[in-house]
Amino acid sequence: MVIDLRKLNLTRKIPVNGELIIPKEYYQTMDIIDISPVIVEGELSVNFEEELELKCTLKGHFIIPCSISLEPVQEPFIAEVEQIIDEKDEKNQINLALLDVLWENVVLEVPIKVTKKDVEIKSIKGDGWELES
Repeated sequence: MVIDLRKLNLTRKIPVNGELIIPKEYYQTMDIIDISPVIVEGELSVNFEEELELKCTLKGHFIIPCSISLEPVQEPFIAEVEQIIDEKDEKNQINLALLDVLWENVVLEVPIKVTKKDVEIKSIKGDGWELES
């Protein structure tokens, strides 16, 4: 998702709507199997201090392995973003790529642990130990 900063400076506010596809390289080292295209709805504006201010909602879902069975589980997420874009990201540029800024907010929504709803624990024992219920 790329924003034209010239248009933003003229209008002082620009809608940020669309689908964001997160490249697999961003999450391949994490416990994420896949991420749906993220729906982005909001706006980017220039505030009274001449800073770029992003306000948007991110919606999508993760596919994450179940903590017990390791089967894939679909876990939805919604993130509210209110962030000032660092000026090093926008100085002397014509376009501003929002992928990294939005990814930082998506990754905060990844659950630590997910359990599939209908998972059955058949036995909890290992080499030399057993858990009794």
